[in-house]
Amino acid sequence: MKKTLVFPLATLTLLVAACSPSGGETDSDDTADIAKKARVTASATASPTPTLEEIPTASPFILPALKGKPQSSAVSLLRDHHFRLGLITNRAAHKEISLPSGGNFGRWIICSTDPAQGSRITNSTELYLYLAQTASACVRPTPKPLPKKTYSAPAPAAKKPDPMSPHTCPDDGSQPGYACTSTGKVVVEGEYCAGADHGRTLKASNGRMATCEDYNGWRWNA
Repeated sequence: MKKTLVFPLATLTLLVAACSPSGGETDSDDTADIAKKARVTASATASPTPTLEEIPTASPFILPALKGKPQSSAVSLLRDHHFRLGLITNRAAHKEISLPSGGNFGRWIICSTDPAQGSRITNSTELYLYLAQTASACVRPTPKPLPKKTYSAPAPAAKKPDPMSPHTCPDDGSQPGYACTSTGKVVVEGEYCAGADHGRTLKASNGRMATCEDYNGWRWNA
């Protein structure tokens, strides 16, 4: 098996110089050809210089409908458009929702976006995703109505009997309101009582129980 010897460019140059005739006998054409072949050989054996791969640039595209999709699905879709994921901001759909502290939004549902679906965006557009844990949680809860104040009508005041009007009262004076004497008048504490009322105890006009007794004369005394 034949082996191919590869010499560095500097070594080939020295060999060419050594093989070239000295003085005025040098053939300039042959020397140029040999040097050119040596450079071609050296170029072929050298490793190519790596070049940076061109970074793909996102073309403007229409933002698709992301509402109702999991956040992870939306990210994958945007990645296919070479959208810069660092421009995505996740936010709660409304103030009653608390986002997870670890930033694990993969299964959270997109309630809305800003810009809205159908907007024309590029890879330099800031995109806000408003999230909730479930699709039903996207709807802001309706606040409970405040209880209505009810006002009850005041109870009618008890009508006081007219002291001047006649009354029919039981003998024991247990009827609410004013009791009446044997003459049909209201019992008033301290006033004189008739002979038919001697010893009777009735409810006086001041609400106290008064007895018709002889106390400096027969009077209604409590």
